[in-house]
Amino acid sequence: MGEPGRFPYDAGLHPGGYTTRHWTIRQLAGLGDASDTNARFRYLLDRGETGLSLAFDLPTQMGLDPDDPAAAGEVGRAGASIATVDDFAAVFEGIPLDHISVSFTINATAPMILAMWIVAAQESGVDPAALRGTLQNEMLKEHLARHAVVFDLDHSFRFSLDVIEHCVRHLPKVNPISISGGHAREAGATRPLEVALAIADAEQYLDGMIARGFTVDEVAAQFSFIFGSHLEILAEAAKFRAARRIYATRMRDRYGARDAKSMKLRAQVNTFGSALAVQEPLNNIARTTVQAISAVLGGVQSLHVCSFDEAVQTPGELAARIALRIQQILLHETDLARHVDPLGGSAVLERLVDEVEAEALTWLDRIEQRGGLLAALRGGWLSGEIDDMAFHDRGPVVGVADAAESEHERALLREQRKSGVAAGRRRPFSRVECPDQLAAVSAAAEAGHNVLPALVEAARARASIQQMCTAVARGIGHPAGQASPAHA
Repeated sequence: MGEPGRFPYDAGLHPGGYTTRHWTIRQLAGLGDASDTNARFRYLLDRGETGLSLAFDLPTQMGLDPDDPAAAGEVGRAGASIATVDDFAAVFEGIPLDHISVSFTINATAPMILAMWIVAAQESGVDPAALRGTLQNEMLKEHLARHAVVFDLDHSFRFSLDVIEHCVRHLPKVNPISISGGHAREAGATRPLEVALAIADAEQYLDGMIARGFTVDEVAAQFSFIFGSHLEILAEAAKFRAARRIYATRMRDRYGARDAKSMKLRAQVNTFGSALAVQEPLNNIARTTVQAISAVLGGVQSLHVCSFDEAVQTPGELAARIALRIQQILLHETDLARHVDPLGGSAVLERLVDEVEAEALTWLDRIEQRGGLLAALRGGWLSGEIDDMAFHDRGPVVGVADAAESEHERALLREQRKSGVAAGRRRPFSRVECPDQLAAVSAAAEAGHNVLPALVEAARARASIQQMCTAVARGIGHPAGQASPAHA
């Protein structure tokens, strides 16, 4: 077993572990309109949150303005509704963008959100180079597991690379991608496949950037990862150690990385929502606490704990505060952060690490034999494997009510969904016409240029997210100039 802060970093990225550097408490938030989300951010910051994480509603994720008929019922329902840079700025009203790290859970429209972030910073007097945070921007896992896509696989990959390139060149403190294995795990993948997919993703993006003329050390130091954490404490802690060990070794031996930062797998972890139950939702506090402990013992860098009501609704204020307090209790009231490597030397842990590593490497070999992750996605093989895994029984769930109570709770859930749809109807906003800036976006997309510079100017002119997506779609030849979900 390795030593903390030393290659291959399986025992942790820093010699002092959490004794010298705490994990970032980053609770995901986003609801209603910009003012609602700003109020929730302020609420969490006032109570000790150390990093912001912004969730976007489905229309924003799919490049739809809130007054589009297709957005009806979903506006502000599962995240913040963001149509223009003015909405974006309102989310962060009174929150200095150069003083707080922000994570954005956005993928298909990540280029447009990045453009708004840059403009909002500039207009608030902040140099974009001072921005700190992370864009999820992970379209390979969207095509594999989540399927919230706007463009076909190859164009989705291209625009993800555009974001990475722009950040590497201009935004040194921004992680331009959060490479995911966790979403496939939520879809049914096993723990080793979760690790393998994250690393295969990273290598595919790195290969794409190398093809654009960058070196591994210019790019990989700004990569970040997102995993989930489940209820098996020791196995999940072992998973994070195995992932770091595989990644560091492959970055050094396969890609010739020389910078230690390029070999360090930095992980944001969310407790898995699939472990939550609708029945007896207060039991979810125990579940998320266990999941959080496994992440902390795994030595992760940033953590989000699900709220106990997330199986039913967008988290309420009380549930969000309790989720925040779980992290603070683990950090300040237990001894988990008082020891550099609490599980170091455990024979059980080392065996589990070896098992996850061996199976993950087998999956990586199988992916490589099929031509890499992009080729594996095109063929549908990986999706089929995950679908088969999803049929395995999760095991017993404590506190599941009897049939009568379950039906009663399902009826309550249906009522809550009805009220949510009513609250999420189309939101009118003032659309600005900026044909010159949008034509420049289309021209950049058509010519194969990086679309970010043109998107920044379109955002500055108050183009909406749907206008920008439509301009990109027109440039790459989607029918009628509309963005349209498509698989390769």
